[in-house]
Amino acid sequence: MFWLVSLLVQAALLAIVYLWSTRSFPALLRRRRAVGIGLAVLAVTQIATRWTVVLWHVGSLLHTVLIVASMTLGIAAIPLAVLRVAGWLVDRAASKRPPPAVPAPPGAMTRRQVVEATGGVAFLGATGSMLGWGVVRGRHAFQTVELPVRIAALPRALDGYVIAQISDLHTGIYVSERELDEGLERVRAARPDLVVVTGDLVDFDPAYAPLVARKLADLAPRDGVFAILGNHDYYAGADEVLSVLRSAGVAALVDEGRVVRAGDGGGFALLGVDDEWSKRYGRQGPRLDRALATVPEGLPRILLSHQPHTVEQWRGQVALQLSGHTHGGQINPGFRPADLLMRYVAGPYRVGATVLYVNSGFGTVGPPSRVGAPPEVTRIVLVAA
Repeated sequence: MFWLVSLLVQAALLAIVYLWSTRSFPALLRRRRAVGIGLAVLAVTQIATRWTVVLWHVGSLLHTVLIVASMTLGIAAIPLAVLRVAGWLVDRAASKRPPPAVPAPPGAMTRRQVVEATGGVAFLGATGSMLGWGVVRGRHAFQTVELPVRIAALPRALDGYVIAQISDLHTGIYVSERELDEGLERVRAARPDLVVVTGDLVDFDPAYAPLVARKLADLAPRDGVFAILGNHDYYAGADEVLSVLRSAGVAALVDEGRVVRAGDGGGFALLGVDDEWSKRYGRQGPRLDRALATVPEGLPRILLSHQPHTVEQWRGQVALQLSGHTHGGQINPGFRPADLLMRYVAGPYRVGATVLYVNSGFGTVGPPSRVGAPPEVTRIVLVAA
């Protein structure tokens, strides 16, 4: 359903661009069939290259160029639509006035076309500049968010316990060693007792798994590094990613749990479930019941689940769920379009008796750009209730 809605929205936005370009520029109106075919080819090729990247790990650069072009047009389509409506209203008002004494020469642009063309080009330029800023600066502007969370029945000895959450590293051609080091320095500065990674450690290619596994293991917090899988880890090859993580000393949890600091009043249960999209790869999806069966009853529960909306399945069964997946919307041009499609996008939410926190992640999907959604390290401080 998500992909269907996305395709329909993309088609509508490209239709707006088609109408603007062919109505504002007489030369393009005479070539409107070529314009329509060009926009359709852009949309179809973008989808096709996405799957070549997912299935065969090739064509990443071409896909990036196409999606940046498509997103530039898509974001600009909104003000272009407003511009078209405004021009139509002006034309209606002008139609009630007598025609000019000297008609415009054949083929010349009307005043409305000049205004729409100039305004449209300006919007496209502004959108391209915004995405460019997100590439050059936005995706490197890491921030640390501090989040105190009250946990019922947490032992007093663990009051003030610090968990550093990172998510959606998407290690690959756009998140290399440099970008990883930028974010992981923030993790070290948080001085955590425990580090958790809530999925999408690699982008599409499992060849990057050893790099991210080594970097995570080098963090060496007192109580270890724990990770779960996300949908992109399945695109890359979940079994290979799991094997590399575990070989490096990173505890990868797939529908299982661990007791953390059992010697401090019993500690707490850290649980990790499989990604929901694992069903597409012949698995059963997230199984909290299996994870709970691996830890003693009665302990405070903290759950790692890649996709935030899964909290609806087990609200009240865990004190805290840590998720990612959304990138905080990633491209937010003055507002957050992801709010139109998702209930949980970024930050803390109260879902029944469960606190959900959605981390905005390190990396990017599609355009290697972040606007209004800086990459994030979350410093979670547990508070004994």
